[in-house]
Amino acid sequence: MGKTSRRSTSKAAVTAAAAVALQGLVAAQSGTPRLKYEAPAQLFHSALTPPEVYESTVVNASIHIYRFRPAARDVVPRFQQTLLREWIAPQYQEAQLTGPPSFGALTIAGADVAQVAQFVEALPFGGLPRPRMRILIVSGGAAAIVDAQAISLQAWNAALPSFQSMLATLHVETGSSASVGAPAPTPASRALAGLYVGMKPKFISAIGPGFGAGSGGFVNAPHMYLFSENGRVYRAYDGVQAPGGDISRFDFDEAEVVDPVNSGRYTIEGGQVVLRMGERHDETIVAPMPRDGRLTIETVEYRRR
Repeated sequence: MGKTSRRSTSKAAVTAAAAVALQGLVAAQSGTPRLKYEAPAQLFHSALTPPEVYESTVVNASIHIYRFRPAARDVVPRFQQTLLREWIAPQYQEAQLTGPPSFGALTIAGADVAQVAQFVEALPFGGLPRPRMRILIVSGGAAAIVDAQAISLQAWNAALPSFQSMLATLHVETGSSASVGAPAPTPASRALAGLYVGMKPKFISAIGPGFGAGSGGFVNAPHMYLFSENGRVYRAYDGVQAPGGDISRFDFDEAEVVDPVNSGRYTIEGGQVVLRMGERHDETIVAPMPRDGRLTIETVEYRRR
């Protein structure tokens, strides 16, 4: 950043209060905190990650989510000095500011400290200044970033209602709070739980000279569903990655953040498994309960491993 990024903030009281709060934090929590939110229909979830990118369907504007990562105790003062520009993906980093950022405090459920910075990016080769907003969220010894931007002030004003709608749902879950509200296992869900593997057509892109966009074809590939005992489900081609290859240690919360399209919840209703997949759980799949370790989903037979 330019001179603006190195300017020490004049809000000394905010910095001091944040530093005192951070000194009193207890970092020993069970697991990394998770930033939870709901995106409105006006924000489209891009497949390009990281970060998690939600693009406005109305104008050229977007909001990016950077998941929790370990952070030093001085993370708030550093945010107020540098905007933690180094935490932002290179293609989204601001080059220069039109003036000093403005800072303020936020209240986010489950967070120890939350700070918001509003600033305007000046493009290096001219063009309209770009409004931006960056939020730092601290929980225990970790911090997350929410970064919003638009190509112009007009685009910002048009996208702002959807940004505000999403930000209003922000909350932090720790290892202890993430399980609150999860359904208790039942005999039926325990009987269903496990990894089911089948063969399903998978599109393979053809890349190279002479191949146009969209070129390729379908091949049969291993496809699988992993069910937990408490109503979680994840699907994937080729394999399910778990620590040490132990599927009992699969992190459904992590998968829900990284791959929301293939994550979901299930219920057992009248001898049927009802799966609700996707970021908004708007894809519904109904299948009969498995028999002899065999589960049929949309004409594909999956066998329990």
